[in-house]
This record gives sequence, structure tokens and C-alpha cells, in this order.
Amino acid sequence: MVRFVTGALVAAALAMPAAAADVEFMSWTITEDGGKELMQEMISSYEEKTGKEVDGIGYAWKDINKNTFLRARTNTLPDVSQVQARFLPTLANISGILDLDEVFDRAMLEEKFAPGFLAFGEVDGKQVALPWVGGTIGMVANKLVLEKAGIDKVPATIEEFKADLAKIRDAIPNSVPYAMATKNNDSILLDYLIWVWTFGGDVIVDGKPAVNSPQAVEALQFMVDMMEDRDAAPEIDRPDARRLFGQEMAGFYFDAPSAKGFAANFSGQGDAYAVNLAPMATPVLNDGDTPQSIQWGHVLVMYGDDNKSADSDAADFLMHILSDEELVKLAAAKGVLPSTKSGQAAEPIASDAYLAAWAAGAPAPKRNTIASLSNGAEVSTIIGEEVQAALLGQKSAQEAADAMQKRIEDAID
Repeated sequence: MVRFVTGALVAAALAMPAAAADVEFMSWTITEDGGKELMQEMISSYEEKTGKEVDGIGYAWKDINKNTFLRARTNTLPDVSQVQARFLPTLANISGILDLDEVFDRAMLEEKFAPGFLAFGEVDGKQVALPWVGGTIGMVANKLVLEKAGIDKVPATIEEFKADLAKIRDAIPNSVPYAMATKNNDSILLDYLIWVWTFGGDVIVDGKPAVNSPQAVEALQFMVDMMEDRDAAPEIDRPDARRLFGQEMAGFYFDAPSAKGFAANFSGQGDAYAVNLAPMATPVLNDGDTPQSIQWGHVLVMYGDDNKSADSDAADFLMHILSDEELVKLAAAKGVLPSTKSGQAAEPIASDAYLAAWAAGAPAPKRNTIASLSNGAEVSTIIGEEVQAALLGQKSAQEAADAMQKRIEDAID
């Protein structure tokens, strides 16, 4: 059974008595048009194989962390939950989260997962999650949109990028040439980080904020200019960007490799639409600069003292959704990399030209340093609020950067 829990239903759901299911699995992919059917098949195959019952609890991506904390306070945490890897440090100290080195054999984990992927689930040396799927946050272009605007290749530099945005704006009425994240602080952070790095700055340097450096201010001004030039638009979150992109009303945006699945869904053409996607390197400021991208992945956590054994139903279900049979199918459909060695070696993944192009466009992904802070959620909110203030013309880029600097200094202190 899959339960979809949103908005006004949250309080009622948390007040419900404990489910009779053998395993409760909480996920945002369950709620998404590009993933709900896959997740239901994954759950159903486990139920058919084992005779056990799984209760799939769905929250929207933007709500899942909030509801994890609500469930922790009411002792209604699920057995297994999907978590965005960059948010793991904010959840790692929740009472009831399990150290998976105490559940599974460490040698087995190191043998099972591809090099580097296990680190997605580590916080302060503790294995609080297992990796599920991974990749990077990078830029993707819609070739059909570019063709309509008379663009025959993806832009390599900022100068070329700006010129291409103007062409799309002029060729396609009511389009959003670059579907930049302009609402939802967690989404804004990703675009902001990539542009700050592109302009030679950083958000945290030697443990201290550097968001009002000349490079960071220049990056923020670049984002403001795109809003003023109508190359970007207000009130755009990642789901909005995916819809605009799949409906050929946006030429570029930042996303994970799973952009492929969202484009397939929103285009109405399914997997056949994938040929129109062009994974690309983020445009650089100067020829020879390294294109910027962010490490990205989904991980799986376990909660509850009853699940501390590899023989528990929760552990068995976790290993089921990490099996090649289930994981390769999910990764291939979503256009992402499976976390396991055998999954990455499977033919549908190893021969995927889309994934190869995505990897080529992100040669040196960086870790989201804000998410790794103990109060990363607070700092993300500060950055999102001040970036929005600049984008909406409420503050100049310099004023927003200075306010951001002071607020982050206070938060880190």
C-alpha cells in the first residue's frame, strides 16, 4: 500500500496508530509522476517475494525533511527512508537513526558499493545511510528549444550563454530561457553555489563565510541581470523548471541526471524524448576554466531499535531495493547511476550514452559545503532569502551579499 501524505493530511497522518505493515518506507519519489509507478513495482515485487507488507509513505521532496523531524518528535519514524545526500548531516543526530555498520557487515558494504559512493552516507565517520543512486547537479539543454532559437551548439562560456538566452527569449514567446531556481531556499542554493564557483568565489573559505567577496558579488549580480533581462523568471522551483523544460518553454536548467525522467514525463513522449536532452558543462567565465557542478545522490536510512539486525524485515527490504534487479531498472529509467559495483557494470547502465555525456560535462564536482554544516538548513535559508531579495530588486547585489555575510557569520558563531 502506498500512502501519499501532504499539506493538511500531515497532522492526521502523524496521529494515526502504528501501521500493521511489516515495513514502513518513506520517500518523495513515490509522489512524483516520473517515479511513483517504479516505486510501486519495487514495493510490490518485495511483497510478492516475501509475503511481507510494505507501507509506502509519500511526501513531496520539499516537505520530507520537515516531516522527518515531526515524526521523530511523535515517535512515528518509518523503518526505512529516502534522504537527499546533501541533507544527511541535518538528520544524522535524530534519535533512532541507526549506524548501519552495526546492522550490516562492513566488509560486505565495501565489496557491494562503488568506490566513493559509501561516503555519501557517512557523517562524522559514522555510516548513517547507504547510497542508492548518484551523479551530479549539472546543466542540461533542450536541443529542440535551441533549434527553435537558431542555436546549433551548447554554449561553452558565460558570454555565449547570455547570447543564447536572448535568442531563446526572442524566438519563443513567454519562455523562461534559463529556468533558474528563484524560490525554495534549498533549490536556490544549488544554482547560487554553482555560479559563485564559476565566477571564482566560494561560500565558505577556511571555515568562514565569503559571500561578499568581489567574485561572489559578481556572481549574484549575474543572476540579478538574468532576471532583469527576462532570461529567468520569479517563482521558479526545480519542479517548475522540469515542467517548463519538458514542455519546451525553457532551454537550460540545473538538475541531477534524473532530468531525463522528468523530461520524458512532462513532454508526454516518454523515453523517446531523451534524444532531445543535451547534458553539458556549465558555461565558464574564461576559456580553460573548470566547469562547475555539485556532487549529488540519494541515500537510504534506517530507524528504530527493532531494526538493528541484518535479519530484520527493514534490512531485508533495504537490500531488496539495492539489488541489481530493482536498482538497475530504477537507475536506467531515471537516468542516474546506481550505487553498487554490479549495478554500474550492468549493460543498461554501462552502455548509456546519456550518462556518459553527463559525466563528461561534470569533470570535477564539488561537495555542497553548506549541507555539511551542522546548521546547514539555517544557512541555506539565509542564502535563499538574501538571493531572493536581490533577484526581486529589494536589495542590490552588494547589499544582499553584505547582509548574507553578516547573517551567516552570526549563524556559524
